[in-house]
Amino acid sequence: MNNDSPKWLNSFEIILLSITVILSGLVSILDFLGVLDSVSWLAGRIPTLTLLVIGLMAGYLIIERKSHLEKMNRDLGNSIENLSHELRKSTESTIASLNGVEIKLFDSGTELLQYVNQRLKQAQNQIDDLSWSPIIGLKSDLNTSRKAYQEYEEHITKASSKIAYREVMVFNHPARIENLQRRIAENAPGYSCSYYETPIVPLLQFMIIDRQEVIVLSDQFQTKFALRHPHIVKLFQEYYEEIWRNSTPIKIKTEIKSDVVSKILNTDWGFALRK
Repeated sequence: MNNDSPKWLNSFEIILLSITVILSGLVSILDFLGVLDSVSWLAGRIPTLTLLVIGLMAGYLIIERKSHLEKMNRDLGNSIENLSHELRKSTESTIASLNGVEIKLFDSGTELLQYVNQRLKQAQNQIDDLSWSPIIGLKSDLNTSRKAYQEYEEHITKASSKIAYREVMVFNHPARIENLQRRIAENAPGYSCSYYETPIVPLLQFMIIDRQEVIVLSDQFQTKFALRHPHIVKLFQEYYEEIWRNSTPIKIKTEIKSDVVSKILNTDWGFALRK
């Protein structure tokens, strides 16, 4: 029965079906007992009457199920149409929310490093650097771009002498120890660094320039890009701040934590560097 039918129609259908079932059962019992043999107009017609009742009930069920299936198809069609509409709205909303995204893709690490050098020169307020990829960033390209790497180191020194430069390191390679020793020796007033115990998850290495642009620097991931969008950069910035808060300070501006430096130099990577 169709649940959307009026209540009186549903009640009528129930009563009609109940009467049909009762009469059919009663006729079958009476015929089995031979009571109906004395009824002349029924004599020999019980099988035909039974088939008629069965046919009527089957016809009713077919019509009822057909109506129900048609309603289900209509409802399903409306649901699919509504879902499609919602998905379209969601997609349009996502695209609209990304309106204004500026993204630069780089074909090689060397090209990316040259862009980083340019942005380090242009930085006006702050640089937040996350150096924790187990593969030293862009190493595969630095072998063919030594000049660009030397410029990179020089720009870090210059930038940290005039603006705030924060760097979170993970000491999972001797080159990181070398970088730390260089920064400690320079003792640039704007340079601060800390270290993070080596996580066991894949690490995305990136740099944030003036809280306006994110540059992804990882060799672990093939896609190399720089991206500008206030909401996306804010997400990276919040992520960086959480890492900075939970890292161990090594150098804060001109204050050097000598005990922490000594501890780092006595790690396995520090010993490997001295060999």
